[in-house]
Amino acid sequence: MPRPDAPLDDEVRPQVIAAVLARRSIREGFDRKPIPGPVLREIVRCGLAAPSSKNAQPWRMHVVTDCATLGGLAAAVEHAEGVEEYVPHDPATGRPRPAYVSTVRESAQVLREVSAAIFMENRGLFSNGRAGLISATRPALAGSLMGFALEMIGIGAAIENMWLAAEALGVRVAFMGDVVIAEDDIGRTLGLTGDLVGVLALGFSDVPLPPRRQRLDEQDADHVVWHQPAR
Repeated sequence: MPRPDAPLDDEVRPQVIAAVLARRSIREGFDRKPIPGPVLREIVRCGLAAPSSKNAQPWRMHVVTDCATLGGLAAAVEHAEGVEEYVPHDPATGRPRPAYVSTVRESAQVLREVSAAIFMENRGLFSNGRAGLISATRPALAGSLMGFALEMIGIGAAIENMWLAAEALGVRVAFMGDVVIAEDDIGRTLGLTGDLVGVLALGFSDVPLPPRRQRLDEQDADHVVWHQPAR
């Protein structure tokens, strides 16, 4: 058996690419069958293997498998203040962006139906978290924002690692950032000391994979710009 850190062979490489391209968000059809402990530990181990700036590993993962706890957290999300307006806001006006609708109640229902959830906390090692950004002086703000962005990139890599590992192990996944609307209640329940980033909801579901929403066009200039040698 090859070492886990051995270079990928010709048979494995296309499987890895296929797994990336097959990834989907699944939010329904969960049977609430418990995810075996070794499977969850393997998923978390893959998250811990993610890269991060300066190897800071800014994440802390709160793995919840107790159905009563998940139900309580779901209720906190659903009944949080401002549910209907919880969408991306325009920083210039402070108002909700009209192109988006709230999915908070949908996310709460997913928490009720899955058998496990990994709540992602940012320890804020570079930025001191959102509170650090809010209190930062103007000269310090640019550097603090960059540190915060690097923390989020590392946490995003950990989330994607766990997502792909879960898919490979037959577990369906959705990531939900809007649960942050209930950050205070979730933080008290789980003992968070940093910022809540969102939750990776995991379970077994037999629903067909939905169609891909993204355009996978490497020539789409809105998303990819090629800087190639002049001919």
